[in-house]
Amino acid sequence: MFGIGKKPVAGDEASLTQPIPAGWQIVDLGLLGKGGMSRVYRVRDETLGREVAFKVLRPELASESQALDRFVEEARITAQLDHPNIPPVYALAADKKKTTCFTMKVLSGQTLQQLLVDGQVAPNETLFRALEVLVRVCDAMAYAHSKGIIHCDLKPTNVMVGDFGQIYVVDWGLAMRKADLPSEKDDHGAAIGTPAYMAPEQARGKNHALDERTDIFQLGGILYRMLAGRPPYVANTAEATVKLAEKAEWTSPTLFARAGQLMPGRLVTMAKRALEPNPADRYQTVADFKSDLEDFIKGTARLPEKRYQAGEVIIQEGDVGDCAYVILDGHCQANRMVAGKKQLLRLMGPGEMFGEAAVLTGTPRTATVTALIDTTLAVVDATYLTEEMERTSLIALAIRAVASSFLDLHAQTATLIKEQTLARAVELVLTELVFHSRVEADGSHSVPWKALLDKVTQKTGLAADLITQRVARQPGVKIDVAGDRLRLAQ
Repeated sequence: MFGIGKKPVAGDEASLTQPIPAGWQIVDLGLLGKGGMSRVYRVRDETLGREVAFKVLRPELASESQALDRFVEEARITAQLDHPNIPPVYALAADKKKTTCFTMKVLSGQTLQQLLVDGQVAPNETLFRALEVLVRVCDAMAYAHSKGIIHCDLKPTNVMVGDFGQIYVVDWGLAMRKADLPSEKDDHGAAIGTPAYMAPEQARGKNHALDERTDIFQLGGILYRMLAGRPPYVANTAEATVKLAEKAEWTSPTLFARAGQLMPGRLVTMAKRALEPNPADRYQTVADFKSDLEDFIKGTARLPEKRYQAGEVIIQEGDVGDCAYVILDGHCQANRMVAGKKQLLRLMGPGEMFGEAAVLTGTPRTATVTALIDTTLAVVDATYLTEEMERTSLIALAIRAVASSFLDLHAQTATLIKEQTLARAVELVLTELVFHSRVEADGSHSVPWKALLDKVTQKTGLAADLITQRVARQPGVKIDVAGDRLRLAQ
């Protein structure tokens, strides 16, 4: 545990009793906290005239080489990570016969765990604040990984949120250098970490297999905690918790949603990807995870929210459309009157947008959308849509193509459901082309075509040739069957 700015702890160890290293002029101000291997005291450094955290190895462990080496390694690793989101270490003294200790910055504020618990009165606002904290944690971890360091114990209690916006990743006591990881032959199989947040390779004691993706799993665990209000694994004993971690047996966070809580589908998807049992299926770098976090925050955090009760009409067919909506939490259905009868067009859930076609084209609403259950929406006005379209011509082209497909769908009442599904297929294709394409030498954007076609065919149930024909009709889109590429001209 690192030094946290709070009231000293009372008890038998409330005062510093170990000898002070020679040359260190410090005054004990009381115990800040304690762990299994060490104690942390607030002290005043008389030489520099400032308060620091004084972390000392327990006396009974000072003669144990393994404990001493681990303690010293923690100090050295932390000291070598010169980053704004990692607290600095000032000095180290290590002696088996005397006091083994190091001094570091005293941190004032609360842990991310405390922020999440204290923020239950305003969970949605707290979520966005916590996401911003997690982005800063990603910055620290990306830097540590660039130096070949793995934290191995990321969790909300090891993230400090300062009183003035400072964010720190703390407690590097289990951190490991990739260069020092054991070989598979020499791996003794000891599980390290906090069971509730362990990656499967940690829980199984496969320390030779630890890498950056182990920390990414734990970052996903922190995101899971933000959404579900609990860590990925919860059991009655540590042993039972480790058993869950060995197989990555966690439950979807959506099952723990609380009344009125924001549970965006995009965040759930991100958490699930980071928490994949197989490291190869997770985010491969912290930068990728951070990028998705930032995209979500930028795209949703500044939008106003509106809540609708189950059965309440959100938009009415025939009305003028001045805004679109993104479902943050809940489910909706879209219907249209066909020959005097209500026709179901589409069921929608978290992360999906509706109402954008009328805004972009200036035409009346072509469907009525109703909340199936209590639903929270982000309101996207015309100005915001225009700004987003102007950010890149690629996004503008995709949005206009989707809007055009949406309007064509309602013009052909005889094939209403078929056309809706086709529009959805085109939307899926264009979304993949916009967000997952590579830039070719001629400036065009492309994605593999056959794999994408197979995925869209499975999702929509439409014939592959029907999807191919409709996609080929989109402006600027070309299908290169021989080269297995779908291209969008610049």
